[in-house]
Amino acid sequence: MNIVITGSTQGIGLGLAKEFLRHGHDLIISSRRQNAVEAVVRELQSDWPERKIAGCVCDVGVYADDQKLWDFAIDELGSVDIWVNNAGTEVGQAMLFMQKPETIAATIQTNLIGLMYCNQIAIKGMYAQANGGKIFNMEGFGSNGMVRPAVSVYGSTKCAVRHFTKSVVAELKGTNVKVCYLSPGIVITDLLVPPPEKRGRGWEESKKILNLLADTVETVTPFLVEGMLDAKQGGDAVRWLTPRKVIRRKLMSYFKKRDIFTPLGL
Repeated sequence: MNIVITGSTQGIGLGLAKEFLRHGHDLIISSRRQNAVEAVVRELQSDWPERKIAGCVCDVGVYADDQKLWDFAIDELGSVDIWVNNAGTEVGQAMLFMQKPETIAATIQTNLIGLMYCNQIAIKGMYAQANGGKIFNMEGFGSNGMVRPAVSVYGSTKCAVRHFTKSVVAELKGTNVKVCYLSPGIVITDLLVPPPEKRGRGWEESKKILNLLADTVETVTPFLVEGMLDAKQGGDAVRWLTPRKVIRRKLMSYFKKRDIFTPLGL
C-alpha cells in the first residue's frame, strides 16, 4: 500500500511511519520544516532501503500545501491508499483569557481547518482512483466531550473533528472512499509533556494521571497501524485507550503503580 502521513517527522506521526514501513508499505512523510523532512527521509531510507520513501514540506493549514502534498504523493507513488491526518498543535496551552488571539487561530487553523482541507483534497483524489482509499482523522483530548482547564481551544478542535468525521462518513456512504477515526489515547510526546522549566504547580498531579493512563509511541503505534490496515468501512474507529482499558488500569493501580516517566528519563 501507499501511505501519506501529515506531521510525520516526530512523535506519533514518525512512529506510525516506521510501523507502516515494518509492514512493508511505501510512504510519504511531511512536515512544515524542510530540514526535518530531509533528515527523517534519510534516516528511514537508511533503515528500509527496499521501500519507496519520500518527503514533502507541507503546512496543513495552507490549502495549496495540502494540494501539493497530494500531487507529490501521486507523482512519487502513483496512488494513495491510506491518508493519515496526524498533524496537530497546541500552541496556546493556557487559560483562554490568557491566550493571544494568534495562538487561538493557529491551533484552529492546523487542527481543524487544515484537517478539513486535507479531507477534501484526499477525498477528491481517491474518488478518481479505481480502488478508492481510506482517510484517518486523528482524535485527541476533547473528542469525547471531556473538558479540563487550559485546553479549551485544543479540546474544542478535537471535539469538532469527531463531528466533522461523522458528517463526512455519512456523505460518503456507499462510495469506495472511507473516512475513519484514529485515537492514540494519551501518548508521551513533546506536545503532552512540557520541558522542566515550564512545569507549573499542577505538574505533579498531571504526572499521576499520565502514569496511570499514558503510553509511549512505541507501545501504541503497532496497534494503530494494524487497525488502520484492517479497517473496512467508513466510520470504523481505531482507538487504543478504550473505557474498558481505563477501568482495568485503575483497578490494577491498587496493586502496582505504573511509572512511565523513569524509563524515558523524564
